[in-house]
Amino acid sequence: MSMAHDPRGPSNIEPEVFEALWRLYRSGETDLLDGGVPTPRLARELGRTRKTVYGVLQRLEAQGVVTQVHGAAPENYRARLSWAPVALLNGGEER
Repeated sequence: MSMAHDPRGPSNIEPEVFEALWRLYRSGETDLLDGGVPTPRLARELGRTRKTVYGVLQRLEAQGVVTQVHGAAPENYRARLSWAPVALLNGGEER
């Protein structure tokens, strides 16, 4: 059950995940090479599991408000996918 995985229980956490993504992206806590915010960083910020956060990000992507972007991990320069708010890409607000 989801209650066992998250002591705060089930809830509608889409706004919480989106706001954290927006804040971290705007503050520059992103991957290199124009990457976004990686799932593990969001999970740490929110005190949630990676699986939970990834599922929420997938739902937000289906709604068209976030998207996956390519970048490179700062610690080892390996290519990886991360996340960005659509409104901040391609001519949106500056970071």
